[in-house]
This record gives sequence, structure tokens and C-alpha cells, in this order.
Amino acid sequence: MKEYSPYFNKRSRLLKIPEIVREEPIERLDFGPEQLKKRLSALLTIQNDFFPCFDWSFPPPLLNKASPPQDAHRLFEKPSITPGWYSIYLHSPFCKTLCNFCYYAVIPGHGIEKAETYVSYLIKEMALYAKTMEGQVCESIYFGGGTPSYLSNELLGAIFEGLNTYFDIEKGAEITLEAAPGTLGFDKLELLKEHGVNRLSYGIQTLDERLLADLNREYSVSVATEELENARSVIGNVNVDTMYGFDNEEDDALIKTLTRLHELGIPSLSIYALDKQRSVAKESFGPPKDELYDKKIEQFSAAKSLLGSLGYDQVLQNVFVNPLRSSYKHQLRRWDNLPLVALGVNAQGYAPRRPYQNTGSLKSYYQLIDEGKLPVVSMDELDQELELCRELTSKLRFTEVDIAEMKSKYGVRILNVYQHLITALEELGFVENSNNILRMTNSAAYYNNIIPMLFAPDSFKEKLLGLPEEYIEAFPIPYILTQMGASQSRQFAFSKAELADIPMSGVENDV
Repeated sequence: MKEYSPYFNKRSRLLKIPEIVREEPIERLDFGPEQLKKRLSALLTIQNDFFPCFDWSFPPPLLNKASPPQDAHRLFEKPSITPGWYSIYLHSPFCKTLCNFCYYAVIPGHGIEKAETYVSYLIKEMALYAKTMEGQVCESIYFGGGTPSYLSNELLGAIFEGLNTYFDIEKGAEITLEAAPGTLGFDKLELLKEHGVNRLSYGIQTLDERLLADLNREYSVSVATEELENARSVIGNVNVDTMYGFDNEEDDALIKTLTRLHELGIPSLSIYALDKQRSVAKESFGPPKDELYDKKIEQFSAAKSLLGSLGYDQVLQNVFVNPLRSSYKHQLRRWDNLPLVALGVNAQGYAPRRPYQNTGSLKSYYQLIDEGKLPVVSMDELDQELELCRELTSKLRFTEVDIAEMKSKYGVRILNVYQHLITALEELGFVENSNNILRMTNSAAYYNNIIPMLFAPDSFKEKLLGLPEEYIEAFPIPYILTQMGASQSRQFAFSKAELADIPMSGVENDV
């Protein structure tokens, strides 16, 4: 990059979302089936991100920004593709310490003194959604952070009382709470079970105490093991987050951690790659991003093989569960375009065709709620194509795509719309279609963030061509999508009447 634009600083860090700068229509690049395969083969040489990643979303938050409404009724006014049901995500920003790999919105240490005020506003925010969500049922709740288990028993009790006051929660709904070592006493476990928590996600990262010392984590393996054994006996459905890709990490460190957790009877295990790129400033966004990239793929492959041999099912790209003793409903249902109510600072939600996010500032969070407004600061406006592709790309990225289900939900034949692209990816060995189930292969590991993005509508790729050239060149996904050209064999043709832009309230959705 020879010149810097107002969108970047001198380290090529993105300062603000670029705007479309070209007003004239842009002629897209069109290729036939054989040319498309050659084009993809040439373009898929860029390592994009680590494997697997923490966060990934479609469409990329670049082109669809809209001013968010200030009340829940208008935010949720579009019809849902899954009418009658929704989920809730709550965010607690408080942690005992700030882990050196963390990039979430957290308040460490003595910030817990602000928790009582924060919880009171969290409950006020619930009230802002109550009327709009009447007549619909909440099927799952995910309480993340931060470290929700760091909150006192009294505050946790108040939060769950608020949830039951303002929302209709399905009996037996999956209710998950994130926890960390040193915050999960036996009395807290019993309290959580009393309030309906039936799934815990416990952040250990590693059982190698030598590696722990470099993470700024205040716990010992013996304390964590004791809490896990108690959690397994009281709650039962426990997931443990593990991590790999540390500096000076032994090749079998992850395998040892997973093996020990299996011996402890943990029924669900999730695996994340350590991503310094989010927490440490770097000179460029360009590939390759990580000198340990190849090693990480090998580590993950070995872990996947181990867990498969131990009887765990891979339900998400990086989540493995014992199907008889655990569940993972909330996260999987996110990719069904299920509405998601977001509560708390920096929380992300999904109103029909509208991904949105709350403010990350406590001050503005309190101020907006005091004014009777939702604390939403950003929102994407999706059309029918992007809504469908949000589900298609996310499921391809994290699980698999049921072709018949997509036809049933959206009235669209994916194999026809993307015939040439799917054929090219199959011939390149990156995807496979078995019994009408489309999934990525192991060969797609190097490009597992990019390949699903190839299914973006051609109209979206055309919009990307209007972004500043230096932005396109600096980020692999916009570059590949714009250089690839058109990849749809046919245009979308929606046939379901309930996808029309009609208000959700007061309208019966005949599905």
C-alpha cells in the first residue's frame, strides 16, 4: 500500500468502515464454469485467519449499515423465518483478571464494584423488549462475558428473576452460563441449578500450568479440577473451553489437556486457536497471519481424531460433545436465522434480517436506557438474498448445509443457484456433497474462512467493487470476492410469501 487513506492509520489498521465511493454501475467479472475453477485455484492461495476462529459472520459488516431503531417493536418488525421462537444472549463484562488473549468487552479486577448498578440496568433493558416478545417463546439463553460466574449469588438471582418476569421461557430451555476457575463455589452451582441453568461453559484453556503462567490466569489446575468435578455432579452438562497455539507449547499439550478432561468425565469440549492478531498490534492485515498456522492445523486435526476415537460427536467445527450427556442447542440454532435478543454492553443480537450490536460503553448504555431507548448502536439491513446466504455460509463454515432444508425454508434450490461454484469447489477438493448434505473437506482448512464467503450473492460482490482499492487489497475476503467475479449459475428466485416485507406484529405467519 503506497498511500494511506482516511480509512487506515500508518499501521494499516482499519479506523472506520469504508463507504462506497463509486456512483456508476460497475461491470463485474464473469467466467464460465471452467474459467471459474481456474480462477478459484489461483485465488485460494491466501491464508485467512487462524483455524478455527472465535468469531465469523456473514455478511461482513461493511456495506449494509443502517440506523438502528430506538425501540424493540421497530427493531423486530420484519417477519421471522422461524416464527414464534427466539433466544437470548446476556453479557456480563466483569472478570477477576484480564487474560492476555482476550479481546472481548470486559471490566477486570475492582470493576466488579460496578456490578450492582450494571445488573439493575440489565433488568431495565429486559423490560424494553418484553411487550415486543409477547406471544413468542424463548428456547435458549446464553449468559456470556466476561465471567458471569464472577457475579455474586444475589445479583445472579436478580438476573434470572428478571428473565422470568419479562420473557416466556420454554420449560426445559437450554440455559448456559459461562464460568471461570475460582468463581464457581458449590453454593453457586446449587443456586444456578435452582434457577434453571442446565449447561455450563467453563474456560480453562489449558491444564499445562507452565502455559497458564503466561495467560494472566489466577487459578491452579487442582482448583479447576475440583470445581469441574462439582459442576459435573450438580449440573452435569458441562463444556470446557480449551486453547492451543501458545508460544513454546509442546506438540502434545492440547492432546494431554483433552485426554485429562475426558478422564474427568467432561461431556463437551470446545477447541480454539490462540489468536494474537486480535490482541497484539500488527503491521499489516495481509497473509500469512501467524507463523504457527501450519502447526495449528496439525494440532486441531490430531485433537479431532482423538475426540472422535473417544466417542465425541463434532456438532460445530470446534465443538465436540457426548450426545448422551450434553447439548449445544443455542449456538447451533444461531445459524437457523433464529431471532436473538441481545442484553448488556457490546452484546450482539439478531432481529429478522437485522444483525445488531449494543454499545460497548457503560456510560452510553446507561444513558440510552434511562431515555427509554434500546442501547443499540449498529445494525445491518439484510435483504432476502443476504438472509438466506447468512444461513448458508454460516452452516457451511461451522457445520454442514442440508440442501433440502434450505429449499423448504427459503424456496431456493441451492444446487441450481450455485451449480458452477459447487462443482468447481468439489473438483478442487474443498467441498463435498453427500446425500444432499454440503460440507467443507479437510483440504479446506487453509481457506475455511474464505470458502463460505464465496457463496455471497453476485450483487454483494458488485457492491464490494465500490470500496476503496486499498481496502480491497489489504483484506483477503474483499479481494478474493471481487477478483473472483460472478459465481452464481442462476439468480435467486424466492417462492415463499411469508418472506415479504410485512410487519411481524399482528400478522399470522402461515408456515
